[in-house]
Amino acid sequence: MHLFELSLVFTTMTLCSGLMFYFIRNHANPDFKKLYKDDEEELDLDDGLGSQPSSNYKDFLANKWLAFGGGFYGLVAVLTYIIVEAQEIFDLFNMPGEGEVFSGIGIGMLVRFFIDSLMNFITAISWPVYWMNTGNAPFWQWFLAAYGGYVAGKTLVKTYYPFKNG
Repeated sequence: MHLFELSLVFTTMTLCSGLMFYFIRNHANPDFKKLYKDDEEELDLDDGLGSQPSSNYKDFLANKWLAFGGGFYGLVAVLTYIIVEAQEIFDLFNMPGEGEVFSGIGIGMLVRFFIDSLMNFITAISWPVYWMNTGNAPFWQWFLAAYGGYVAGKTLVKTYYPFKNG
């Protein structure tokens, strides 16, 4: 059971890390370029493109990732936030009286939604505490599998989709 759980964590992190690095590989924002480039690689941040945010979903995900700190920590924080929010939405639709979900929308529900989103943000930025008591594998094994998946996804994208200057 531990092996299945750890391989699922590794695979999920590899896919998510690969997707995020694929999305940002040619992004104009210098902060994203810093994430994509290795420390020893030469980085030309003055490409004249500017860093205007756009409205497509790739930039939204990349901006959210950077808002959570970028890198491994930020990626796990974003995934934790998505999972916690999805669980709340799922629980909302599985409440007794399913037809009353939309009829009960009001100011109180909107305030509660805002407060819950803020609490979910706090949960996401403190993701080690959230994930320590989840699953059957010890946390240190989970952490190593997740970090290994992050590095694998980053390495795969950087190998097959190199950064393009100009």
